[in-house]
Amino acid sequence: MWGTLGFFAKILYADGVSFEALVAFRAVVGWAAVFLFVLATGGARNLRVSGRDLAFLVPLGLVGIGAFYLLYFYTVRESTVGTAAILLYSSPAFVVVLARLFLGERLGPPKIAALALTFCGISLVAGAYDPANLEVSPTVLLTGLLSGLTYGLYSIFGRPVAGRLSPAVILSYALFFGAVLLVAFAIPTLDTLAGLSLGSYAILLMLAVVHTTLAFALYTFGLGKLGAGRSAIVATVEPVVAGAIGVVLLGEEATALKVVGALLVIVGAVLAQVRAGKARKTV
Repeated sequence: MWGTLGFFAKILYADGVSFEALVAFRAVVGWAAVFLFVLATGGARNLRVSGRDLAFLVPLGLVGIGAFYLLYFYTVRESTVGTAAILLYSSPAFVVVLARLFLGERLGPPKIAALALTFCGISLVAGAYDPANLEVSPTVLLTGLLSGLTYGLYSIFGRPVAGRLSPAVILSYALFFGAVLLVAFAIPTLDTLAGLSLGSYAILLMLAVVHTTLAFALYTFGLGKLGAGRSAIVATVEPVVAGAIGVVLLGEEATALKVVGALLVIVGAVLAQVRAGKARKTV
């Protein structure tokens, strides 16, 4: 689901929708859908959470959804779908570093190798090996990497509560806090959502319900059952899907170096997470 996000976002951008309005709509409608689901299946009592859980749910929403949406969809708008997806998958490298700093996980040779592979891959994708032909601006490179950081933080903040709360309850809080941030950023450009075609409104609704509510619910469920490490390994299918769609449906160029870079990032992601999964289960 997430691998097709960039493709549909490009369609909406061409129709005049701002990336700020797009992500705000996704979060608000996605939150409404999951909130109604929680009420229909168990009532308001299911929304009661402890202060300890709320300490994770607030940053989960503000950072793992709000900041991530803004950074990733800006990167998609300013670059290609494939490039944005690969920059996003700098995420495992950030998780390894954060786990070392804040969780005390050992930074052994496999993780160091994973970091090297990931950043070499990013350099190839972005064209950083030849500054004169850099395919993305420094700003886009930064927002792409920050989208990877905030994406990784969803797993860090989400894992501790995934074992205690249902995916629907976690999402109802996370999407609420994320939506508050996103609406604040989108206010100046909300008018870009007016006067669209029926097809564009259908895509907006799909991105909110399917690509937001359902996709995050599935991933949050995976966090609770598999742990952050193994869930992240499975999710590395996303840049492959996004890159293939960009080439096949959007006519984006797939150079040999980009393909090699994409493979390096995915291998680095797997190598970084295989050893990290067991340690994170104790969080």
